[in-house]
Parts: sequence; structure tokens; C-alpha cells
Amino acid sequence: MSIQASKFTPDDFSYIIGIDFGTTFSGCSYVYAKDSTNEVDEIKEWPRQGSAIYPKVPTVLLYEKDSKKMIAWGYDAIRQASVPNNNGILVNKFKLFLDTSIHSPTELPNGLTPLEVISDYLSGFHAHILVVLKRSLGKIFDPSKFRYCLTVPAMWSDRAKNIMREAAIKSNIIKRADHPDRLILTSEPEAAAIYCEKKSNQFKLTDGQRFMICDAGGGTVDLVVFEINDTSNNRSLCEVTTGSGSSCGSAFLDQNMRHFIEKRFGRFAKENKLVIDDLVDQFITGTKPGFENDDDEYLTLRAGTKFGDQDPSKFGIMDDTFYITVDELREEIFNPVVNQVIDLIKGQINQSKKNIDAIFLVGGFGQSKYLYNTIKNKFKDQVGIIALPSRGEMAVVRGAVMFGKNPRVVTHRIARRTYGLKALLTFDPLLDPENLKVVMPNGYVQSSNRFAVYINKGESVMVDKCVSKTFWTFYPIKISPDLYAYDGDDPPPRHVTDPRIWMVSAFPISMPEYTSLNESTSVKLTVNMYFGLTEIRMEVVIKGKVFILASAFDTHEMKNTSSNISSPDTSCPTTSSQGSVKTTSKEKNTREKLSSPPIPLYRDFPFGIGLNEWSISNAQPPLGGCQNSEENKNKPRNKPKNKRNKKKKETKI
Repeated sequence: MSIQASKFTPDDFSYIIGIDFGTTFSGCSYVYAKDSTNEVDEIKEWPRQGSAIYPKVPTVLLYEKDSKKMIAWGYDAIRQASVPNNNGILVNKFKLFLDTSIHSPTELPNGLTPLEVISDYLSGFHAHILVVLKRSLGKIFDPSKFRYCLTVPAMWSDRAKNIMREAAIKSNIIKRADHPDRLILTSEPEAAAIYCEKKSNQFKLTDGQRFMICDAGGGTVDLVVFEINDTSNNRSLCEVTTGSGSSCGSAFLDQNMRHFIEKRFGRFAKENKLVIDDLVDQFITGTKPGFENDDDEYLTLRAGTKFGDQDPSKFGIMDDTFYITVDELREEIFNPVVNQVIDLIKGQINQSKKNIDAIFLVGGFGQSKYLYNTIKNKFKDQVGIIALPSRGEMAVVRGAVMFGKNPRVVTHRIARRTYGLKALLTFDPLLDPENLKVVMPNGYVQSSNRFAVYINKGESVMVDKCVSKTFWTFYPIKISPDLYAYDGDDPPPRHVTDPRIWMVSAFPISMPEYTSLNESTSVKLTVNMYFGLTEIRMEVVIKGKVFILASAFDTHEMKNTSSNISSPDTSCPTTSSQGSVKTTSKEKNTREKLSSPPIPLYRDFPFGIGLNEWSISNAQPPLGGCQNSEENKNKPRNKPKNKRNKKKKETKI
């Protein structure tokens, strides 16, 4: 889908709304966009919250049995699920379903998909936000003037990020026709870094010093190292390591505790399910936050525990309490998770080419005393400051609105993976399979399915760095440059057919209608790509018009576009570095009457645009757009000496 670009500035919005969609809890903050004091407010009241004192709401849904109909969300879902004879299905920790290394999309109940459950939750969540803001703002309440910043784990794939954007549309947070920058995504550790940077003076961190964010939440732990830039009295942050993370948040402590109890109960675990649920809840609310590796733990058993004629002491039960030693808590429950965090921190320290001056622990799990003490004991000789910033559990959601006000506070990011286009490049008989050989109209021999790298994993990218290529195509052909990715640290494979490379997205481009152009007239277009943003952004400039492209990522909830561009009949050709033409039905029928050549002709391949020139610039797009069409227009080029030469050149390409 393409959206014609319009002028976009922060003045278009009066309020910035930050949303921290978490695995176990979610939060929201907001700030008046023109407030120079940056005073951030939070949503502190949630439906059916009761006496709970916490400015976040559980990320939980209740569905009808054997149905996709949502009954309740948040605290209300938990309350209704606890009612006797409740037939609903409680769904929680569904954010983890976007990490396909842990979950398969088929594991959700009632045939639900990650997109559906996240959309349902955000729908209820956002509706409540609007109720609170309407009451707070009164007459100046205008949702069309709200800009949103949604946080995502740094470890997430492009596919997972796109599901979050699609969920924001399905839940009516934004409309599909809105400018893409009305909703911006930022990584959770980046939002936390912006929050912590505001407190860096407190820790006496200055220009050139580095600090690590360890954002430990309910589901994921994300880490990244930033360097402070304060040379021009305009403090900014530069990402200096490739962010890392893993699904090793505090929810996995709960999981370990449940497995430990079930193992203790043995064959009686199944008939004591409610008892086990209650013991795990006691662990979550009491034991987990305060554990410091010094005391045994006693959890109260609810009435109705069933062990037949067995002695309860065999199951670690004495006087109606469940007994677990401090050694068992440390070795069976905490260390399997905490050790993963330690390994992630070691990896970030090894990546940084300079000493790291501070580690800031944020997020709900980041407030764990045991996690803090373990990290401090491990790294106190390597890192000068290991600290828990005040209100660290709110660092991500508060940092999100600060990012929304100033998206360029982070000036550089590190590419998480290698990206490139599927392209036609020069054929090498020693490296390219014979079946990929393509003969061009000018006689050049090309190889199809080549991986034309745009940016390499680990490369530092300015937020406004634009990789710009000028192409040509034939009017009115539709085109779709396919973006591919490679996550390895070794040099990338040569062909996109390598199993280590996967298709990230197709960017469908619909050619504007030009009554002055005849069919098959060549049209130049400039494709600008940004990799320094949280999301990959592409813009196309066609005859002075700028189009922002929303990508069609390959997700389980969306149609896989790759199948549509692999056949010669497709209407969405892919990118060629030399150029070719989509096969029309007439041309195909003509070819079928001819004898088949030994090498496929270029018309056998669905490539629709040809490369003219390639450049990298540091354009200044409006909050992550590319407005350099005038720059490209005025850039000196090698012009043909006469019209005849120009025509001859286009024919050869």
C-alpha cells in the first residue's frame, strides 16, 4: 500500500501518548507536546482495579469458550475468570507468541492468532485511555491531535513489529490512511535509555561516556549500550552495540515455580490444579519481588488439597504450608533465568569497544533484588555504576513519550541484521547456477535471485541516513521491490534462495495515472530507504510526487506476497539492478509459439525496474520520511551528449 506523502511536523499533534504493551502488565503515559518542562503524566486508574496500587494493568483477556468473542480485559478479565462456574478462557502472556522461537501461532485457544488477541487487548486498553483523557482534558480533548509511540522489544523481528502496527490499526488507535508517523515504534531499551539519560547528571555521566540499559520485563530482557553526545550543548544518544535480548523475563520464574510444584506433587498435580495456581500466585506477589537469597520460603496451602492416603510431608507440606528451601529457590527457580541475563550482559560488554561506565536496570523484573545483587557481584569490577533508577518499572512508558516529542534524540542506531533486495546482477559462471542465467536485451548476461545488500549487520546508521537508488520502469507496470534479510555474522550468501535468507517484505507500488504517457513509456523513479529508524521506511519519488510505502510483511495473519511475485504472470515485478520488463499476456503467447531458447530470456522473469544510479545521503526527512526529491533532482548527472545517445542507452538497459 502506498500513501502519498504530506507535510508532517510535531505541531500537527497536541499530545503524545506512550504505550508500553508488556507481557504481564501494560502502561500508558502522556505529555503535552508544547510543554517545555516535559512533565509526563500516567494513567493510574484502570477498570476494576480495586485496591491495587500500580500504574499498570494486567495484559490479560477473557474469551468465551469455543469463541473468538472477548468478554473482558485487564483486571476485569481476572475478576470474571475467578467467578465460580466461569466458562470463559483466560489468555495471558500472549505477547510472547510474537517470539516464534518459543511459540507456534497455533498454540492460542479458539483458533485465535497473535494479531487478533493483541488487537482485542489494545482495543479495550485504548478505549479506556480515551475515557481518562476526555475527563482530564475537557473541551480541548481531540483524539485526532494525538500522536502515539508504541514500544517493542529490541529483539523482535520486522514481522513482529509489523503485527503491532497492524494491531494498532485494527484496534482503532490509528487509521490505515493516517500518516505513518502518527504512530511511531521505538524499542523498549531505547525508550528506557531516553528516560535514564534525563537522570544521567545525577550519576555524573558526561560526553563520550557509555551506559548499558538492561530492560528486564515480564517476558523479555533487552539490552543495548548507548554513548552520550554532549559536544554542542544538545545532548543526544548514539547506539553503539547491536541490541540483544531473549525471552527470559520474570514470567519464566513463574513457569519454573509451577514446574517445581508440579514435580513435587507428582501424580497428584492434576487434581490439585487450583492449589498449584494459588501457590504460584503467592510466589508472584510475595516471594519473587523480595527474594534476596537468604531465607527459606513458606507458602500457605488452600483448603481442599488432595493427596489421597499419602503423608503430605512427602510433598514438602508441613502444617498446611508448602516448604521450599532457599537453595531450591536459587538453583531451581531463579538461576536458570538470571544466568541468561548475565550472559546477555557479558555479550554487550564484549561488543563495546570502550569501557561501559554504567548499567541501569529497568523494567518490572529489573527491580528484583536478587537480579540486582547478582549483576552487581558479577560486574562490579568492570562497570563503575550499577544502579536502579527511580521508578525504573515505568522507565519504558515514560521514555516513550519523550521519544515521541523528539524522535531524533537517538542519532545513530546499529543495524540488527543485513538487508538487501532481490535483484538481477552480473552472472559469474563460477558462482552462479546455470539455471539462474538471464540474457538481457543488450546482450549482458545476468544472474537472477541475487542478494543485493543495502546495509550490513552491525553497521552504524544515522537516523536520517538515506540509501537512495534511481530506477526506471515502463508505464504503467506495477512494481514490488522485495526486501530480504540475513541474520548471520558471516558474509551474506550470494542468492536469496539460500535457506539462511528470508523474505522480510514486499513493497507494492502502484504507478500513478499519467494521461500524458503512452503505454511502455520509460519512467524514472527514485527509491529512498531508511534503516536508521525502528521500522524500515521506504519512499518512492515518481515525477515529483512522493509516496510513503507501508510494507506488506510476510506474517501468518497476512497473505504471503512472495508467491505473487515469483511467476512470470505477476503484476508486481521485483527489482533489477540492470532492468527488464514484465511479460505481458501478448508477449507470453508470442513466446509460446517460438522454440524455447537454451537460456531464459529476461522477459521470463518478473522484474520491472532498472537501476540508474546509487547513492547514500543524510537527508532530513520529517520525523522519518524522505523529502530529498529536490536534492536528487538537482544532483549533477552524466547527461548524454545528444538525444540519439540517450535513446540508445535506454534501449540497451
